[in-house]
Amino acid sequence: MNKEIIKSFKFVMSDETPVFNSYVMRKAQGEMMNLELLSLEDLQEMFIDENIPDSILADLFNTDKNNVKKKRYKYNIKLGQTLPKKMINELNNLFDSSSIEKSQRIEHVLIPIKIIFNPEDDLIFAPYRVLENDGRPYPFYDQEGLQEVDTEAFCIRISKVKKEIRKILSEIVSFLGDYEWNDEVDFEWKDEKVTISATLYREEDTKSERISLALFLQISGSHPLGDLIFDSEYDLQNNTLRIITDNCDFETDAEVIHEIFMNSWDEVRNFVEIQYEIEEEYEEDDDMRTD
Repeated sequence: MNKEIIKSFKFVMSDETPVFNSYVMRKAQGEMMNLELLSLEDLQEMFIDENIPDSILADLFNTDKNNVKKKRYKYNIKLGQTLPKKMINELNNLFDSSSIEKSQRIEHVLIPIKIIFNPEDDLIFAPYRVLENDGRPYPFYDQEGLQEVDTEAFCIRISKVKKEIRKILSEIVSFLGDYEWNDEVDFEWKDEKVTISATLYREEDTKSERISLALFLQISGSHPLGDLIFDSEYDLQNNTLRIITDNCDFETDAEVIHEIFMNSWDEVRNFVEIQYEIEEEYEEDDDMRTD
């Protein structure tokens, strides 16, 4: 068993890709992969239902992605003609009526397939399919005749994202140390791929100070800020972090997100711990004076 082969495809493999997984295992066991022998059924299953891009299939079968595309087109396996119901539902959620006018001016339509976190390779990877917009509005219930231009991928280093999260949290910590504040305070950092939006506020019921931080990545190009990857809430009173993924634009695991990014809040934790120590010293001094 060649574990390196499994490792190279691990970031794509999941419980939702059983056919693709079986071919990876066969390749790892030494079987020579031949694109010509790949059945129509398995190709359609992997490309349409399991959302495996041409480029990944090409790597699996040791060929060029154009050869994969030619084979698909030969058997009429095209995204616009065999769009699964799950993808239609995702499109409905992704695009609302307010985006129709805007979509008619978009030359290329980016349909993200999934988002993959691969800490071992320091990578966030999101494959998507590029379709040429012929002027029809979203959502594309009927994509027949819409040309598929290419299969691309959004990639960014996890370390870069973590670095920028730390920087904006460091800015918040500096603000807490230097200023008195009553109203909510907003912080934001962004570049062409990443937007980090944070708010320092007091919870109405408990009056505890909290930091809300959201990470957006420019994957689909459909939202001004980007696609929401996760939201988070840091309770400064209890020194606790909560990761929220309920309203994200991709299906993500909050526990995985927490494990990857939790140390980005280390400076905040240290700040809170120091504040605790200072408060305890004041309380001890007060007790001594009272005695």
